[in-house]
Amino acid sequence: MKVLFDLGHPAHVHLFRNLIKKVTSEGGEVLAATRYKDVTVDLCKAYKIPQIVLSRAYSGNIIAGCWEFLLRTAKLLRLACKFKPDALLGSSMSIGIVGRIINRPSFVFVEDDAHIVPMFAYVAYPTCNYVVTPDCLKHENYGTKHLMYPGYHELAYLHPDHFTPDPSVPRSIGLDIDKPYYIIRFVSLKAHHDILASGLPFEAAQTLVNILSNHGQVLITTEGQLPDKFKKYQFPLPPEKLHDILAFASMYIGDSQTVTIEASVLGVPCMRCNTFAGRITCLEELDNKYGLTRGFLPDETERLIATTQEWLADLENVKRQIQTRRKKMLEEKINLADWQWRTLCEKLRR
Repeated sequence: MKVLFDLGHPAHVHLFRNLIKKVTSEGGEVLAATRYKDVTVDLCKAYKIPQIVLSRAYSGNIIAGCWEFLLRTAKLLRLACKFKPDALLGSSMSIGIVGRIINRPSFVFVEDDAHIVPMFAYVAYPTCNYVVTPDCLKHENYGTKHLMYPGYHELAYLHPDHFTPDPSVPRSIGLDIDKPYYIIRFVSLKAHHDILASGLPFEAAQTLVNILSNHGQVLITTEGQLPDKFKKYQFPLPPEKLHDILAFASMYIGDSQTVTIEASVLGVPCMRCNTFAGRITCLEELDNKYGLTRGFLPDETERLIATTQEWLADLENVKRQIQTRRKKMLEEKINLADWQWRTLCEKLRR
């Protein structure tokens, strides 16, 4: 089995890294087409995933984004013709087009609603062979090509079958896992679906840092440069170590959808603040069905700060409640990496 993965974002590396390990352990061959986007290339190096870098992430300009898409698709086609994969997998607008041209099945994995990523859905869904989503997106219907599973992308790598947090990692930077510490995350919000989007306001972030630092150590992770005022809180480890730090944190607050879901499935009390709050089905399920996260719009920072203070006042009880809710969620969801492997084998046998 030869599988070509299109990995354009750090989250995609995590989504497929256990499947990549399984394919290679079964004697298959894999290759990742990557791009310079945040720490995508670095993560592939850390996990020893064979990769070829095809492009660099655009700056948020639509014209530049279209140019990168066209250039990347052409390069991916050239790479596919040379590699001759049996299947193409990714969260990519290009793999469906390339798969059609070389007559190989393509699997597009998405956990955002189509209305959140309309351009992506418009291009990727008609051209790919399979649209793969969590089953909470059952309101979307793509016919026989729609494959649904009970879970989230993050359960491909943070399910307990695959991930046991290493307490030596936080200890290596002076964190005591028996004492509270807190993580804040800022993202750039420069993807095509982030136009007009906004996240955690700077003033609110300052207030939260001040509040949290009175209750323990604070770490800040970011896609871009941190303001000088926050640099003393900067996450000091390689990006592949984030989950070991996050798993022992007492609270996570940020404007990243992905890290919010990661915190949720790890059972870490978490809140998110951006203009997507209330609009993403997966996060709404984690919020309303399982009680594992809270979402706030950027103009609701007073409520966010008040909730932070409420949680801090009863932190041990909040953490116990979240762990109980996480257990229920895990009982109803699956190990996604195992599902990926079984589904890939099933579809390629046809």
